[in-house]
Amino acid sequence: MKFSNAISLSRILLLVGHTLTHSFFPTWLNVAIVIFNYLLDAADGRISRKYGGTPYGEFMDISVDRVVTLGYFAFHTLKGRLHLTFFLLILIRNVILDYVSYFNMIKATNQERHKMTSGLHYWVYSSQISKIINGGLQLIISAWGFVSPVPLALELLFLLNSYVRGFPTFKKMREIV
Repeated sequence: MKFSNAISLSRILLLVGHTLTHSFFPTWLNVAIVIFNYLLDAADGRISRKYGGTPYGEFMDISVDRVVTLGYFAFHTLKGRLHLTFFLLILIRNVILDYVSYFNMIKATNQERHKMTSGLHYWVYSSQISKIINGGLQLIISAWGFVSPVPLALELLFLLNSYVRGFPTFKKMREIV
């Protein structure tokens, strides 16, 4: 197993361990653990790019990212810190769009693999800035839930960002189906 894949899988273990033991930690430590979990995602990506990733690793990274984010979101929803509707809309979006993206990557040649979109769609969906904004919002919501209920405005901002980023993939979905 590649080291980057081991880092990815450790994120799930950290999520499970954290959500089971969070009540033993002060708020600041819970927030720090969430931040550390998301930093592991960045480390995994850097290591994978440096030492060469595989299609399996890409799929696993997408899957682990969703498990961690949806895991924290589900946890906060169960604790009453996130709205159920928010969680369900994000769940539906992720299941449909991320796996459609993966099937597109299978169809694509290696040169096309990471270039799902072009032009304005690239900046909305695939650009580094877009990824940082999306990841930052995921991190903020996941960490905020350990401090207090997440404000509705933040949930709506993330929903808007998430669905706008998904428009290019919705377009790809028609080609695949």
